Amino acid sequence: MSLSIGLERTGRLLGKNLRTGMILAGLTLSAGTLSWAEESRPVEQRDLKTIEAAFGSNDLESAEKQTTVFIRSYPKSPLMGSVENIRGLIFLKQKRTAQAIQAFTKALDYAPTAAFQQYILYNLASAQLEGRAAEEAEETLRQIHPELLDAANQLKLITLQASIYERKKQPIEAANYLSGIARQKPDAENKEQSQLIAKLFYQAMQNISDLATLEKLLQDPDHQVLGDAILLRLSALEMTSGTPTAATLHLKKLIDTYPQSSHLTQAREWISQIQESSTVDRTAIGVLIPLKGRLAKFGAKSLQGIELALGIFDSQGESQTPLRLILEDAGEEPETAVQALNRLALKHHVVAVIGPMMSKGVELVTKRAQELGVPLLSLSRRANSTSQDFVFQSGLTQQLQSYEIARHAIVSLGLKKFAILSPNDKLGSESSQAFWDAVESLGGEIVGFESYATSENDFRLPVDKLSGLFYTEARQDELDRLAKDRVTNNVTKRTRKTEQFFALKPIVDYQAVFIPDDAKRLGQIMPTFSYRDVEGIKFLGTSEWNSADFVSRGQSYGESAYFVDAFFQDTASGQAKKFLEDYRATFNQDPSSLEALAYDAAKILTSLFDTSSNGLTRTEIKDRLTQIREFPGATGRITYKNGQFTRELKVLTVKNGLIKDAKI
Repeated sequence: MSLSIGLERTGRLLGKNLRTGMILAGLTLSAGTLSWAEESRPVEQRDLKTIEAAFGSNDLESAEKQTTVFIRSYPKSPLMGSVENIRGLIFLKQKRTAQAIQAFTKALDYAPTAAFQQYILYNLASAQLEGRAAEEAEETLRQIHPELLDAANQLKLITLQASIYERKKQPIEAANYLSGIARQKPDAENKEQSQLIAKLFYQAMQNISDLATLEKLLQDPDHQVLGDAILLRLSALEMTSGTPTAATLHLKKLIDTYPQSSHLTQAREWISQIQESSTVDRTAIGVLIPLKGRLAKFGAKSLQGIELALGIFDSQGESQTPLRLILEDAGEEPETAVQALNRLALKHHVVAVIGPMMSKGVELVTKRAQELGVPLLSLSRRANSTSQDFVFQSGLTQQLQSYEIARHAIVSLGLKKFAILSPNDKLGSESSQAFWDAVESLGGEIVGFESYATSENDFRLPVDKLSGLFYTEARQDELDRLAKDRVTNNVTKRTRKTEQFFALKPIVDYQAVFIPDDAKRLGQIMPTFSYRDVEGIKFLGTSEWNSADFVSRGQSYGESAYFVDAFFQDTASGQAKKFLEDYRATFNQDPSSLEALAYDAAKILTSLFDTSSNGLTRTEIKDRLTQIREFPGATGRITYKNGQFTRELKVLTVKNGLIKDAKI
């Protein structure tokens, strides 16, 4: 048999966010190193195989229960190390990092061979890193003897060490470590390792933004074996800082010095782009939105907000600005949006771009804008995962929403303990991570987290897990009391009237639950809490709840709900009121936050041109956008901070079946 004791990409564990590119892949233990299993009884071997099968099929609940039974039944079994190790992996997948570390530590005590210890040490270091204990993870990693691992697992060890350097924000140390390994063996001897080292080294370079540091690395003979990645990073920084000539020199050196580099295609493309983008139309602003297909109606709303901001229509229907809008269809796929961005920057030579709106694959679009050196005011709900100084988040991001609803819950409502129930898609994960971080930064505590499949329509299981109704092993005393009460009261049949003698009461140690999902799903989720006797909690959500659909589906449960949005016309005042009146007069309809956000992005951009008669360069626009402070927008006072235009969002709730401002 073979026992997989490794990790999968686990994303967020105990509320801690893994950095981009961190892959904690598993190690595989061969049957030969499990020879001590022969010393165990057949029944123990059988039960271990059952546990392995449950874990292998991802039936984590069953696997965990079986490990608990095994530990109680065979406390002196020679297989205890294997069981505790699997138990640790179960906890990791269930986002219970502290318990995973405890299980791996126990497994080390039971490990009968030095070889098996190497694998457990790896898992322990991985768990420590997941829990943000990078120093402890590095100390654990030092105890591993790589020579006891095969070649494939040595690669995973290298990846984990590089991840630790990344978590500790030590790209120079990562570069030294990786370069040292790269110099040990020629490419022909270990091609797979060479490719991995090159990839990890390139990732480390992305975390260095100082030109002098990169130049120093490039001059160091120890790093020249991987110098192509340094040259590419130097080129990217030179392009974004407005020095295309220097960037071109670095790119040509890469092509000439490293003819086998995997970055050759990228280098040639950048040289071509530098040549094509040397001319910029300082009066042309690009708009990257869906113009056709199922998303076109949302694109049309955003365009109306942009046109209103630019004064495209006066009373005679004529433009009031010298600036021109160049429209390109972003489509529904990231690749289409990237192609449209290329046309805006390289064919139409626009000086800046507003858009895209989509969240799907937006990282590809923002990465491309950064490469092109084109200021991009994104309307997406997804924030940048990396630092990109030409990208400005102008949309209502999940991070901003999560922070504002957490702040209201803690500061205004006085709540301290929260649970999270989230769809297991990317937006749900990002929202949950942001909410968790916000709660902790504000002095609150997350006491429960569960996720569900996006196709799920029965939410009893995740609600039970949050409320102490699923993991019942720790409540055996209560179950025993219920059994005794049934005997005392002569209850033999479970009915609605006798349910109290069978069912445990929920343990509700949270005051509110954050659910980053849409109105349709909330109409199913909120009643489930009541059905499972979870009462007296508040529901917290996002702008997707700001709709009549939420009110109708949520029914009375919506009265306990709080959510946020960027624009709420019922209490509009100042610039928001002027925007509302102008929009109604121009388009004969009411705007939503979609139009208001697009309006503000365009208004901020065009305000930069007011004091410039000769127009602005792309770099000048980028620099001026970072200086935006307390800008009066339709969505409030707007300030640039860390790549995003922030504003205080409107906190809304439902009162007597109507959406109202929660602060009034």
